[in-house]
Amino acid sequence: MIFINEWLPNPAGADAKGEFVELFNNGGAPVNLNGWKIATANGKQFSLSGHQLAAGGYLVLPRSETKLTLKNSDDTLSLYNMNGVLVDQSSFSGGAAGGQSFNRVNYGTDGSQHFAFGDPTPGAANDPVLQIHIASENHPFNIPVNRTSISGVQFASLLVGTAALMAGLIMYAFKENENLSQLFFERN
Repeated sequence: MIFINEWLPNPAGADAKGEFVELFNNGGAPVNLNGWKIATANGKQFSLSGHQLAAGGYLVLPRSETKLTLKNSDDTLSLYNMNGVLVDQSSFSGGAAGGQSFNRVNYGTDGSQHFAFGDPTPGAANDPVLQIHIASENHPFNIPVNRTSISGVQFASLLVGTAALMAGLIMYAFKENENLSQLFFERN
């Protein structure tokens, strides 16, 4: 079976020069990847036509070849076979650790995904000893997992906007209703 084995969304240095995606064939026979595609969460795709993956082999695809831009936070990478069927997917929430690739820790047969940020090992086996921030994705393929979150800046803006709206409504109510103004400010 072909897996997404490792990907580097936030390399040390320039993204265009350091980002890569690595596939792994854990099967006993080579696989012709004509018609296969990898895709990012934003819908950009790269055709794997012309590539073959040896049994037990790794295929490292640098950004310079794929032209896929990997996001540094909340991203998903998907692998589709020649029939357009999703065969593997890897995603993380939050920010990608700088200079750390998102590595497959195991090859679960139950559909579970176990990845962790660790030292990049392009073209070689991942080293789970070096893994940090272990992340687990346990969901079936082809069922989207919608995660929505807001940043601290967005939350602060929401609070300030709500406070300004409330202050405006209170001032309007006092201005439009003399009884309220007299009750609170004892004016005649």
